[in-house]
Amino acid sequence: MMYPGQTMDANRWKLERRSDGAVVVRVPSHKREGHGLPDAVFAFCFGDPQFSYWEQRLRDQEISHR
Repeated sequence: MMYPGQTMDANRWKLERRSDGAVVVRVPSHKREGHGLPDAVFAFCFGDPQFSYWEQRLRDQEISHR
């Protein structure tokens, strides 16, 4: 849950590739006083307008973790 003045830290987002080639983006929920929403999960498949952006971010992540 976002609170006023709180920024999102994209470095905490988890990127992974599904077996069908889709890129999955998981945005962890911020918990406050033990309460929070479930993580937000998005999947981008080839042909989606944002697929190439997330595909490149995933490749960059894979290279940096070698």
